[in-house]
Amino acid sequence: MIRVVVDEKGRICIPSEVRRALGIRKGTKLLMHVEGNRIVLTLEKSMVKLVKRGSKWGKEAFLDAGEALVYG
Repeated sequence: MIRVVVDEKGRICIPSEVRRALGIRKGTKLLMHVEGNRIVLTLEKSMVKLVKRGSKWGKEAFLDAGEALVYG
């Protein structure tokens, strides 16, 4: 367990080791809900990802495009 403290504006800081482990960085979106007396944060998974030419992509993408949006 890691103890965090709520500041005067109601914010908490997610420790750097937790952010690194989960890949959380500036702009990462989290979902929050309450379970009894717990606050649960979950990473919001985007259904859209940007794929650039030269990287691996699925058959859904246009192979001659410079970049494409792929759902999945």
